[in-house]
Amino acid sequence: MHLPSKRLFLTLGLALATTAGGCAKDDGDDFRDGVPQSQDVALVVPGAASNSSALTAADGTAAVQGALLNQRADSYKLTRDVTVVVNTATASVLTLVKTVTNYPPTSVAMDTAVWGPYTDPLSPNTWRLTVNRVAAGKFHYVLEGKAKTADDTGYVTVLSGNHNLSDPTAHRRLNVPDYGDGDFLLDWNAAQTLPEHDANVGTAAFTYSRVSLTSPVTIDVTFTQVKDDDTGMLIDVGYAYTATPGQGGTFDFKVTKDMIATTPALETASVHSRWQETGAGRSDLLLTGGDLGAAQATSNECWDTNFLSVYMANSYGDPAKMWGAETACAFTPAMYSAL
Repeated sequence: MHLPSKRLFLTLGLALATTAGGCAKDDGDDFRDGVPQSQDVALVVPGAASNSSALTAADGTAAVQGALLNQRADSYKLTRDVTVVVNTATASVLTLVKTVTNYPPTSVAMDTAVWGPYTDPLSPNTWRLTVNRVAAGKFHYVLEGKAKTADDTGYVTVLSGNHNLSDPTAHRRLNVPDYGDGDFLLDWNAAQTLPEHDANVGTAAFTYSRVSLTSPVTIDVTFTQVKDDDTGMLIDVGYAYTATPGQGGTFDFKVTKDMIATTPALETASVHSRWQETGAGRSDLLLTGGDLGAAQATSNECWDTNFLSVYMANSYGDPAKMWGAETACAFTPAMYSAL
């Protein structure tokens, strides 16, 4: 699937830089904590950045290709690479929101702060960010864009969401993390209607929770009708992430697309990955539908604390993709995604 570019939002950042001052305290401080930052929804998998995977991770393709026993586990690399896809999908827009709110708001009322409208002189787009406080520590925010020549009825919502603080007295400005939970929708289809836009289509819906330093982190993402770079088709992709500090985590993803070229029929691949805090982990893959008919295919791989493959098995009898003993796995038995 396409990765969102920063080009769509670059002109807003330039407009802010030319129309607003620095980051001194102002009347917008109470509203700056009402929007999430990229670290609030980051998927973190243990280990150093992986090498390029033999698997087509960028679009969720789950075709297993062979690492070897005691080489870097392909399913580990796939898990890390797919988390990069999700993180990249939100980093540019949430970094933009942070950049916007670093500047003084245009207006502040009792429960509403507005940044904008802002228009770069060389851009055909105009932008506006509105943050509403709906209750103590609870916020709703909307990022809108329109053609700069259009009246205010022309605004379309590109990003909207809700953010709830666990502690309404916490402020990032005081270096106190504002843990909380929320949800947001990133709408590339709406952005497509603006005079200047990138190539992304579809939507990304996030739900997230991190209510304290020691509490579990949960992040669920649904990409709907985004473009698959391999086939050019519009596909749906789902992700579910959990992690508990000091205990490890899990990551699930599911994609439906044409992964077996025999016919145009669509297969569904789902992957469930688990890891301990040490880094040792396991991935179990299930492939169904399409050219498989009523059958299904599975592949299982485990890796050690150095992310080296210690076990691989498959249901389709390929001896080149079988090695090790399941007793070497950090997790048993196999567990497939519920997405």
